[in-house]
Amino acid sequence: VRTTVVRLDGDEHLERLTLHDADTGEDKEVPARFMFTFIGARPHTDWLAGVVERDEYGFVLTGSDLIANGGELPAEWSLERAPYPLETSVPGVFAAGDVRAHSVKRVASGVGEGAMAVSLIHRYRSMG
Repeated sequence: VRTTVVRLDGDEHLERLTLHDADTGEDKEVPARFMFTFIGARPHTDWLAGVVERDEYGFVLTGSDLIANGGELPAEWSLERAPYPLETSVPGVFAAGDVRAHSVKRVASGVGEGAMAVSLIHRYRSMG
């Protein structure tokens, strides 16, 4: 907490990190062979307010999550069919990866969902 990784060093592989303590202003070098970076905990979707439906944390609702509470389609849904997987409350607008509510929040999942979204976009364009 209140510590930032400011440098990664090593020759053939990671050997050490430089950490910056925000409280003291000091930098400290520590040995390290691995570093795990976690992203996606905050969706940063405030700019989508009023555009697509989001959950209470700001993650974008897609597919069956749009009708999970009561089975009703969103009021703004203009098509007779249910939303495709990864499709937002706006027909033809898809979301993939960390920004999506209930996603796995892992890189491989995001890549897979992105590939799936491309396929669904083609389906949407050909069928509506």
